[in-house]
Amino acid sequence: MRRFPQTLSIRAGLVLLALLAVLPALTLQVYDGVKQRRHLVADATMEARRAAAAMAESQARITESTRLLLATLAAMPEVRRMNTAACGALFASLLNDNPLYINILAVDRHGDIFASGLPFGRVNLADRKHVIDAMTSGGFSAGEYIVSRTGYDSAFPYALPFRDEHGQIAGVLIASIKLSHFDDAFDRMLMPAGSILGITDHQGIRLYYRPKSPTNPPGAPIREEVWKAISAGPKNQGVVLLPGSDGFKRFYAFQRLSLGPDQTPYMYFVVGLPEATVLGAARKSLAGNLFFLAASALLALCVAWFFGGPVIAKRLDRLADTAGRIGQGDLAARTGLPHGESGIAKVAKNLDAMASLLAAHDAAREQALSALRQSQERMGHIASSMADWIFETDDEDRYVYISEKVARTLGCEPGALLGKTPFDFLAPGEEDAFRTAFAQAKAARAPIRDLTAWRATRDGDKRCVLTSAVPWHDETGAFKGYRGVDRDVTASVRAQQKLRQSLGEKDILLKEIHHRVKNNLQIISGLLYLQEERVHDPVALESFRESRSRIASMALVHEELYRSNDLARVRLDHYIQELLPRLLGHDQKTPVIAYDCRLASVDVPIEKAVPAGLALNELLTNAYKHAFQGRPAGILRLRLEADAHTVTIIVADDGPGLPPDFDLEATGTLGMQLVANLARQLGGEVHGGNDAEGAVFTLRFPR
Repeated sequence: MRRFPQTLSIRAGLVLLALLAVLPALTLQVYDGVKQRRHLVADATMEARRAAAAMAESQARITESTRLLLATLAAMPEVRRMNTAACGALFASLLNDNPLYINILAVDRHGDIFASGLPFGRVNLADRKHVIDAMTSGGFSAGEYIVSRTGYDSAFPYALPFRDEHGQIAGVLIASIKLSHFDDAFDRMLMPAGSILGITDHQGIRLYYRPKSPTNPPGAPIREEVWKAISAGPKNQGVVLLPGSDGFKRFYAFQRLSLGPDQTPYMYFVVGLPEATVLGAARKSLAGNLFFLAASALLALCVAWFFGGPVIAKRLDRLADTAGRIGQGDLAARTGLPHGESGIAKVAKNLDAMASLLAAHDAAREQALSALRQSQERMGHIASSMADWIFETDDEDRYVYISEKVARTLGCEPGALLGKTPFDFLAPGEEDAFRTAFAQAKAARAPIRDLTAWRATRDGDKRCVLTSAVPWHDETGAFKGYRGVDRDVTASVRAQQKLRQSLGEKDILLKEIHHRVKNNLQIISGLLYLQEERVHDPVALESFRESRSRIASMALVHEELYRSNDLARVRLDHYIQELLPRLLGHDQKTPVIAYDCRLASVDVPIEKAVPAGLALNELLTNAYKHAFQGRPAGILRLRLEADAHTVTIIVADDGPGLPPDFDLEATGTLGMQLVANLARQLGGEVHGGNDAEGAVFTLRFPR
């Protein structure tokens, strides 16, 4: 008896499985029923639309025929002259040939009947809608539900004005159709039992209703709910499901008729199909299928309850016991049942295999945990031996972990920093730059590389800290913060500051040396100038002047270095621009020299700047002495060019030029010999010659 509840639980499971097995079939039946219902509804609505469209099309043809009839009558002389006798005979003949019409008549402009196909008395129709619309618009118009004042029956009228010989509206022709003519059309529709046909005018007044019912008399308004459904919206047709006045739901298909695209409808046709008739077959089929499905389900439940439990309960109990022991950690438990490839035998095979696999995984997990513990111990030893400290922040930049080495630099215990941010310990003036760089890296989810900032220590001092970190994410890929290392680089930064200070002092000292050299050269130049005052020999005097010029060119090199940020190189283009006015500056006795300078931006080392400046000084002095003396004016052309390897200086003038047999190496002048020696000192060469304008000297040397 103690095993009975377990057997009952297994039976309940089998019953549940049987129910679950039946559920797909039940779902399929319901789906099939819904699908069949949807098709039937679609077929019914399409059929109702066709019927409503057919009735509307028939009425549209009648309307067009009536319009042509009235237009023909309006053109006849008898009508235009309002000949009562002739018009009456004509109208009576037309009524006899067209039983569709209840009457054809004509009224004058005041609405009084003056001719009719039926006998009439003194009748005025000026209050009729169709008469008013025809007189107002001057065209064909449709009316509304009326009881004919000449035929004494329900009718729907059409009207068309006619004009006299002067083109003025003289009256209105009216043709009223019998509403009973729709009976034959309804009988030919062969609609299902319970179907209805309704016709209304533009106000929702019932013109016609079949089958006849005392609750739906002609001339009365239709139900407001139905009228709102068929009159609302821009479409000329549609389908709605509504309850009828008899309480039965119907699919109402409606079609509107208008005299023109932009005119309001004058007649509505409504065909209603009963929902019960449309869906009856689907409901009956679904009920039968559900009955047989329920019977099959009941049989399956009985088999599961009375036969399934005793057959498989024992084996299932064995499987359950084994699974329970495995769940409690006994990975050596096995089912003891035969293995196979189907049914319970397959379950027993898989359960035993799972137990073996779990035992293997448990051993592997123990090995992995041991390796993890060793790895954690190793990382702990590495972290404790580092001079840097490790930190971790959350997505709001708050410390969630920080190693103990932080106390050596900031003087704070790690626990006191948890929950705070790196911005809380910045020295004054550091926050803006550090916060901006940190925010930019965080916005891009980028690593932080070598971000330095001065941080305040606990004792009021400040230390320079170098921060490097990488973003970390959880297993879903969501950003969680940064993990990184902070390093105290105060000593290194301060050493760099001292080094920069020392270099700055050396730069100042070197500039001062160049400044003193320039001043000393200028003093020598001044002494030579004073010595010139005592020399009267023209040759010696010229030698003094040339010496002063050469000293000035060397002094200018040191002046350029003194003013430059680069103390190792000289800008030759700047040097030439400074040298020209100093060397060839003129007064009233000096020829006026125009300069044509095209100087590229070229810099050279100081060891090349001095000989190049001296050589240029000699070439310019030579041009001044030999090309411009005795002339009121002249042109001096200077070119400074350079490529990756060679510097080229060209000095040309518009003077008489060099002698045909000129040889720079063979000339006996000190200046030309000095230029040749300086070119060799530069590792280059110098050439002299003539062009179309005058003398040309070209100096080339390695850059």
